[in-house]
Amino acid sequence: MPDGRSAVMALSWREVDEIAARFVKLNPYTDKSRSILKIERDNYDPETGKQRQVFCLAIASKRYALFLRDEDGYSVLLQKGVNNHEDRWSEHGLGHLRNPMNPVSEDRDWIRQAWINILRVTLGLPVEPPEFEHLPAIGRVPITSPTAKCSLAKLNRGKKYRNRIKPFDFLLSCHVKQFGYPPDVDPERFHLVAPYVPDPECWVDLPWIDQYSGKQYEITTEGFHGSRGVARVKTYAEVLREYEYHPGAKSADAKGQPSGKQTVGLLRRRHVRVERIIYIGKESNRLEEIEAGVIHSPESVYTEYPDPRREEWQTKILPLLKKIPVTALMRFSGRSRSMLVRALAGRSRPRRRNQELLKSVLRRLGVI
Repeated sequence: MPDGRSAVMALSWREVDEIAARFVKLNPYTDKSRSILKIERDNYDPETGKQRQVFCLAIASKRYALFLRDEDGYSVLLQKGVNNHEDRWSEHGLGHLRNPMNPVSEDRDWIRQAWINILRVTLGLPVEPPEFEHLPAIGRVPITSPTAKCSLAKLNRGKKYRNRIKPFDFLLSCHVKQFGYPPDVDPERFHLVAPYVPDPECWVDLPWIDQYSGKQYEITTEGFHGSRGVARVKTYAEVLREYEYHPGAKSADAKGQPSGKQTVGLLRRRHVRVERIIYIGKESNRLEEIEAGVIHSPESVYTEYPDPRREEWQTKILPLLKKIPVTALMRFSGRSRSMLVRALAGRSRPRRRNQELLKSVLRRLGVI
């Protein structure tokens, strides 16, 4: 651009129509008048049928909203029954949370309100904070594992069966801030659940149970960190703020560096270099539980199936070690010559501790 900003050369509506028309001949369907390159109905006014200018705010690949600009410059989301054939804002990353205005309802209109505020902040327009921003961000999870059920033993103790929390009942689930964990817990194995109660004003006062240890904790939405017996949980306002500045891990900025929370403008694809291949099982479908905050580490849901032919020691570390003199390896690692010679020749395999030691030697030498 004349002012130095990056830009793309966009295609005009006429050019897009001409490109789509060239693909009509490849249409395998009965109606031969249509192109296989579909121009979405979002581009056309549902009442007049005329094409209109549509804008998009994209935070990440699955976090976006399509909108129009009215005469006063305000953003208007594409909404079913109002100005479009369907809602065109993403719920990815927010869909696991309950409706803070009416947790019993499946209505997701609060997400529309959140997107309107995000658009207004981006466009520099005045914003009205939502009424629910001070409430703890709460999700709903079913009891589908023995671990979740066992953690509720204290709540079920002394109750008749019909009054107990049973398998496939629902629980409330909250999200702890980064520094909000109690000081005596492992953040990777700490997740609070509580009996399902529809009234948002009661959520803070519920008996919250760590599903890993079964211990009971209190929650708070005030302060900056947790304390002994109390977890500082995220509010809806904090979740939406993180959502608005979510980094696109697959993208790079204009200089080719990984994009971060403050990266804006024209992004590009990151270059990927494959170092090794790891086979994982179908157990990775539990990634949905990670999105809901029930599981905090993706590594805990992977089942790896190592292939000796593609193992890092054989394919990467050992070839690099062979390029370094044995005397240098002895000096930096402190290991005996005989042990190193056997390892480099492939006659023996070092223990895991020695493998990590030799790998650190390569880092010190600047080889990896």
